[in-house]
Amino acid sequence: MTEIKSREVVVSASPEALKLHLSDLRNLGPLLPADKVKGFVGSEDEVSFKIQGGLEIRLTRTADQFDGDVLRLQGGGAPFAFHLDLHVKEEGTAARAYVQCEADLNPFLRMMAQKPLEALFQHIAGAVEARFGAA
Repeated sequence: MTEIKSREVVVSASPEALKLHLSDLRNLGPLLPADKVKGFVGSEDEVSFKIQGGLEIRLTRTADQFDGDVLRLQGGGAPFAFHLDLHVKEEGTAARAYVQCEADLNPFLRMMAQKPLEALFQHIAGAVEARFGAA
């Protein structure tokens, strides 16, 4: 399993407010890079979009709410198995957040996918920070 993690950001929102926002998967759309993602559609529990190169990604919430500090999203559509975790922890009156992915990548896919996925997750972390304000 390959683990890819974004940088951690601390935002001025409360952990509860950030968790509530991220629990509705439709709110992921504005956090994705518009120049690399097309056709974002979905519902509160499931979204899909195409990333640069035409690969369609589906993310489905695996539980109704955050399980403690983690919202797990099951991935689909990609030529490899993966899941995406959105972590939100209390940091005083602020929230610390990051994105973590575990993907079953063979060496060839790892070489091709790791850097673009790292860039995507860094973008998401930065977008959360911009949306909610750095603490």
